[in-house]
Amino acid sequence: MERDIDARLRARVGAAAENGGFVLVLGHSAAGKTRAAFEAVRSVLPDHRVVAPSVGAELPIVLRTITKKRVRCVLWLDDLEDFLGPNALDQRTLAQYMRLRVPIIATMSVRSFEIFNAAARERDDASTALGAIKALRISERVLEMAEPIEVPRIWSESEIERARMCDDDRIADAVGRHGPYGVAEYLAAGPAIWSEWRRSMDIDGQPRGAALVAAAVDLARTGLPGPYAEELIVDLHEHYLEEQGGYLLRPEPLTDAFAWASRKRFGVTSPLLPVKARHWGVFDYLVDGMGRLSPCPPVPDHVWRRVLEEAPRDELMSIAVYAAEAGTATSFEIAERVWSRVAAADAGPASALAAYNMGVLCMENDRRDEARVYFRRGAEQGEPKAAYNLSVMLNDDGDHAEALRWSKNAAESGYPPAFFLVGAQLEEQGFSDEAEVWYRRGAQSGDHRSATNLGRVMCESGRVDEAQPWFQLAERSGDQYATFNIGRFHHDAGRLEQAEYWYEVAFERGLPEGAFNRGALCLEKGDSAGAEVWFRRAFEAGLARAGGSLGNVFRTAGRDEEAEEWYRRAAECGHVDSAKVLAAILYRSGRSEESLAWLRRAMALGDRDAAAILGEVLEELGRVDEAIEPLTVAADAGNLDAAYNLGAIFANRGEVEGALRWYRRAAEGGDTEAAMNLADVLFREGRVASAVWWGRRARKLRAEARQRVS
Repeated sequence: MERDIDARLRARVGAAAENGGFVLVLGHSAAGKTRAAFEAVRSVLPDHRVVAPSVGAELPIVLRTITKKRVRCVLWLDDLEDFLGPNALDQRTLAQYMRLRVPIIATMSVRSFEIFNAAARERDDASTALGAIKALRISERVLEMAEPIEVPRIWSESEIERARMCDDDRIADAVGRHGPYGVAEYLAAGPAIWSEWRRSMDIDGQPRGAALVAAAVDLARTGLPGPYAEELIVDLHEHYLEEQGGYLLRPEPLTDAFAWASRKRFGVTSPLLPVKARHWGVFDYLVDGMGRLSPCPPVPDHVWRRVLEEAPRDELMSIAVYAAEAGTATSFEIAERVWSRVAAADAGPASALAAYNMGVLCMENDRRDEARVYFRRGAEQGEPKAAYNLSVMLNDDGDHAEALRWSKNAAESGYPPAFFLVGAQLEEQGFSDEAEVWYRRGAQSGDHRSATNLGRVMCESGRVDEAQPWFQLAERSGDQYATFNIGRFHHDAGRLEQAEYWYEVAFERGLPEGAFNRGALCLEKGDSAGAEVWFRRAFEAGLARAGGSLGNVFRTAGRDEEAEEWYRRAAECGHVDSAKVLAAILYRSGRSEESLAWLRRAMALGDRDAAAILGEVLEELGRVDEAIEPLTVAADAGNLDAAYNLGAIFANRGEVEGALRWYRRAAEGGDTEAAMNLADVLFREGRVASAVWWGRRARKLRAEARQRVS
């Protein structure tokens, strides 16, 4: 994270490396001085070796080594006060390093710097020993050779703003919670206080103090706002103390426990924070730390019940949200008790919101019918999110007209995601033009899914250029599908480098198809190794068909064993085309039973071509009776070859009706041979007129086929 002093500090480090120099970074405890110095060295002097002696007495040895070997080094002196004094870092030693143009980067706390200066000013005090006076004079002269750069304890507004944009969750959390302390201090104090608290829950620690903190932390986790009355914390803490071993831990007196829990660490904060007389807050880092544990320990049931008794009326709705998110039987009970009462109270928007929340709670507990009732109640009272959820449920139930009515209601009430839902429902019902209107309204309201679908609808109607601004609008919100479509736009236009970039961004945003299309681009350029890399990434991200494409890459390269392995992996993930290719490979290599098993699996997944192939293979193997079922499945789905094969099976068996039925099905679909065979069966059955008609039909189909070929 960039600090305001970074540019000045890095310039000084660069100058020290060029001419030899002494850079001293000052800061309060945990202000971030060491990190700032480290980042400056890493940025400006990446090729220098870092020499970090442990004691001042090592400095002359280091100097001789540098003089002898002539390597580019940085002398790193973290906590400079540990290196000052006779036979360590004195003015002469410092000058020798500087003559060799060795940059010296040191850090020192503001308190230590001030102590040395104050002590130096008072060195003529008669009580000061001569040896101490000498050491102080040496230290003072060393410090006089540096122009310190101070890292402020409190971050500036510009630093806070940069931190908000940072990808590091810890920094973002600290920015939101650091309060009167510096962000770096918060970051340093948090883990230390957390660790101390967790260690203190033992016989050698502060078990009662740790239990008091645990009670306050769990009160905060229920959503009850602090500060908390001391009496409440004391009442609740006994449970935590007993859980850890009770009086076997020999807990300290209550007064000592509160003293330990409220003692300041790092000059920054404490586990419990005194707010007013006999009322306590709790250090936010500890509350967040509990949430980061995996698994996260639940708030005990007795705490939830006590909170429901203690909470002010206007806080109950918020506490119910925390309770629902906690997901325990008791917390669900608390949430339901609050929301059901408010929902039934006819209290305007509060009741509508409570009804919506109750609907969500019922859905999460598989109480779908109750959820629908609550969503309808909330929707009728004007809660757009309830109308939205009611619309989704009605659409799933097949009541499309009623679903559309409520999704429009939610959209007109100003709920942006509902515009997308209206558009999707209209598009599903075949009203693409009207869907586009609603997608446009959603996109204009800032809903990125609406913008993406608007762009897609435009592309499908040939307005590719017109679609791009909408994709770009959605992309700025991080929409992975919009990003992917921008890649396709450049791909289709032949701008392959731009397409590669956008496909990679789509993949980074979580869309495996981005990696898949990136692999396809590699194949277009003849880069099979690159294609292998990207198809593998797509497959590992959950896109089964990428495994089939990897199989194709390996098969083309003659790497048959690897190809078979990837077809198998893709087939195992449900990719039916890979299953069919694998079945063919297995059949050709004599592994017919395994081949049949994969075809049956593909057929079970709904692939009718696999059913037709399965039937043909069974016929070839002489297992005609087994072939009839898959051939029938394929024929009923419109596969003409399967219908013809069934006609032939029944004709060979002398089962005339079956033969007529299936030859007719294939002939009606345009199969010439089926029409000829149908005519033959009809003629032999004495149905001459019909036979003549189908014979003519067969000749006509054959003529049309010849014309298409010519």
